[in-house]
Amino acid sequence: MDTQTTLSIMQLILASGNICIMAYAFSKFLSKPHDTLEQRVNSLEVKVDEIEESLKQGNDRFRELNTTTEVLINSTLALIEFEIQYCYTENKPISNSLEEAKNNLNRFLARRNHGED
Repeated sequence: MDTQTTLSIMQLILASGNICIMAYAFSKFLSKPHDTLEQRVNSLEVKVDEIEESLKQGNDRFRELNTTTEVLINSTLALIEFEIQYCYTENKPISNSLEEAKNNLNRFLARRNHGED
């Protein structure tokens, strides 16, 4: 084999290697947007999970507040009824503000039970 043939074979091997390297670099370049998009989707999924967990905790807190409010309303209504009953048994007049408080509370409860509040 002469030098010219060997040189041609080496150039062919180097050109083939160069083409393989360029093809690899091109495939990496083309997959970059996909990889970036996949990272963004993964980070957004994590954020959505965090938001859903936060909402769940918030809903639990609202449920707790609703229960507390219900207990306070029932206690207030019981105290108003007790005071009115006391006034009846002692033959004392019921104050307008006490009667108005009872009516306001009953109206509020009626609206709340019908979903208008």
